[in-house]
Amino acid sequence: MNEADVLNRCPRKKDGQERSQIDKSHAHTAKIMMHMFPRQFGLHNVFTSDVNYLETAQRFQDYTLRDEEISKLLKEAKNVSADGTPKLPKRLRGLAWTLVQRLQILHSRCSYTELMKHYCPSELDPNGPTSSITSGGAAHRESICQRSKGAIGSAIRPDSEPPANAGNSSRDKSVQSESIVDLATSPSQVSSFCQAVLCSIMPNDFWGEDQIMEHNKAAILHQVDTFIRLRRFESISLHDIMQGLKIADIPWLQPPELRGSQKASQSDTKKRQEIFHEVVYFVFDSLLMPLIKSNFYVTESSTHRNQIFYFRHDVWRRIAAPAISVLKRDMFEDVKLAQANSILDTRRLGHSAVRLLPKRSTLRPIMNLRRRQLRRGTGSRKLLGPSINSVLSPIYTALRFEKEANPEILGSTLFSVNDMYTRLKGFKQAIGAGTMKKKLYLAKLDVQAAFDTIPQARLLQLMRSVPSQSKYTIVKHAEVRPGEPAPPVGPRKNAASSSRAVRRWRTSVLPPAQENADFTTRVQKDLAAKQRDTVFIDGVVQRSHETGALLNLMTDHVTRNLVTFGKKYYRQKRGIPQGSVLSSFLCNYFYADLERTHLGFLSGPDCLLMRLTDDFLLITLDKSKAVKFVETMHGGLPDYGVQVSPQKTVVNFEMFLDGGEAVRRAESGAFPYCGTCIDDETLEITKDTQAGLSTAISNALTIECTRTPGQNFQRKILNAFKIQSHLMFFDTAHNSESTVLESLRYAFHETARKMVAYVRCLAKARRPRASLVIGLKSQGPLEAPEQLPGRD
Repeated sequence: MNEADVLNRCPRKKDGQERSQIDKSHAHTAKIMMHMFPRQFGLHNVFTSDVNYLETAQRFQDYTLRDEEISKLLKEAKNVSADGTPKLPKRLRGLAWTLVQRLQILHSRCSYTELMKHYCPSELDPNGPTSSITSGGAAHRESICQRSKGAIGSAIRPDSEPPANAGNSSRDKSVQSESIVDLATSPSQVSSFCQAVLCSIMPNDFWGEDQIMEHNKAAILHQVDTFIRLRRFESISLHDIMQGLKIADIPWLQPPELRGSQKASQSDTKKRQEIFHEVVYFVFDSLLMPLIKSNFYVTESSTHRNQIFYFRHDVWRRIAAPAISVLKRDMFEDVKLAQANSILDTRRLGHSAVRLLPKRSTLRPIMNLRRRQLRRGTGSRKLLGPSINSVLSPIYTALRFEKEANPEILGSTLFSVNDMYTRLKGFKQAIGAGTMKKKLYLAKLDVQAAFDTIPQARLLQLMRSVPSQSKYTIVKHAEVRPGEPAPPVGPRKNAASSSRAVRRWRTSVLPPAQENADFTTRVQKDLAAKQRDTVFIDGVVQRSHETGALLNLMTDHVTRNLVTFGKKYYRQKRGIPQGSVLSSFLCNYFYADLERTHLGFLSGPDCLLMRLTDDFLLITLDKSKAVKFVETMHGGLPDYGVQVSPQKTVVNFEMFLDGGEAVRRAESGAFPYCGTCIDDETLEITKDTQAGLSTAISNALTIECTRTPGQNFQRKILNAFKIQSHLMFFDTAHNSESTVLESLRYAFHETARKMVAYVRCLAKARRPRASLVIGLKSQGPLEAPEQLPGRD
């Protein structure tokens, strides 16, 4: 457990000590009880207290450290007994006090390290599994380091190259694995470890006696297993955890005056529930979660959707250390603490922390610039300031205005899948239906580590030419729309049910011609034409930003982006910050300039060049232009920091590079690009059915446990169909009828697969009835395909 955990800060002293030591031991026990039962002591708690969102951005307060709050409580005479120890509420005296003391003793005796080695073994353990003392174990330890050395965008090792000593052991299969996540500890092992720890430190009497104890303990451990197996964005509520628990016959919850089989009053029953709720919340919030954080690095993967992976900290350090060294050497430079504090004190932009995200056999650096950071408030108090992305929002709004006012500057940039469909359809019409008999040449390539290799000086010089206004007047308004209606199915068909109304704040730049127009005029002329069933609310406040000030803020953000590795500060010396709200705009403007400088030969009517951030796609009638495009990009463009990944280059014709290496050729008829497949003869668009086959479909789901599981089930399944039903797949003016029917069949097929997976992920008591599923198929409010929303 972490040193900051209350059980480590308040240990139980051995018997036979001096009086002062005994009093200190009693004070420690009382402090633990205050953490476990804050509601009974009148402290801030999750049940009755409001969260101060000036101090935390989380849904609930962090109760790890309560010393300041407890000190204030004990300064009041009514909360302290005659001997100077904290007064205990009547319901927490006697058995409850003894159980907390027992919790302290069991915690001090628990061997967390040995339990970890037993339930979550690793070849890194000195006396680990048998394979760890063989040559295969050595190879595995070596492979952990080897997997992360090329962590910034390149493959660690070709699949055909075995690690040293790998042939000496057939048991160590993980050496041959292709993904870093193969080195993670399985959820079942993590669950077993956590359950074993809780069984070791939590006195059984907390859960009751005899059969009641066995029932409640098994129910809690089952919920622990459920919690650990949750996917990203899923949650579990205290209400769900409490289902099925029996608390009427737990002795320590009973008041002292209750004797024998005397029936409890309603108020007494509520009090027992109130106290037991605090115990259960303490187990999950102050024992289970710190236990996981102290022993595992918990992360998602960029290739496994919502699945969560648990890495032992020692394993993760071996994986991440080489990657962090490469980052510090190539991408960041050290900043002294005094210099970093000086920079942070003189600007609103804070700093961000870097974390590494597994991506197959590599690690991808991610910066979270949306997190609000604690800043100095009055006195010693710290308050949350705005996030870095919030500070940058005026620049983002100004660039969005420039995108709409001068779209030609962005060249072949695509901002959504819908943009690709529009351009493909226009290109097909431009070259004429009769020309489709000619051969079309397609080439796709990807820039390696695009965000991390953009030269900062050249980028900033380019961005100074983008603004077309001397100042930008930014206004804010709210849009309120009705929630999604629930499909009327079953006996309550006539009941109108929908989710809560959705309110979203929008910011925009006032064009010079509308600076004096009132809000009503703007709604009638501009906003209302783009929305329906929407209420517009004026934000009233207008703010004007000088272009020079915005450019200076952008320069500061790019050239002095401070990040932390552990407790040290570093400045990003190359590339642009990933995770920044500006990163896509900066990348798109930069590569649009590259297109004008080096790819001007593709501007003819026989070429269509498209780019989604750093993924280029060229469609042309001229083979020589396609070849020149691939050769130009593969030759590298040092002034733009561009290096193309050979493994991701795909063409639909035979081509060899200068070294004689053959470029990968797409399968005949289907050319993959950004989740779609483009027919290389007719330019028809279909879904890329091979894209997600390597990931279990359940990893793409988010199961919601609410009071209306049936309505959530219907909403999720209908939305799953809508996601598969973009207009581009069903447009008979662009696609043939057979292609449209096949796309429709695939949409229903994928929706059915997700429906089955969703039902299997639900608890048996929450699974929808057969009539609900049948009603979903026959009565669901499916709109016509051309009205279905696409993914932007």
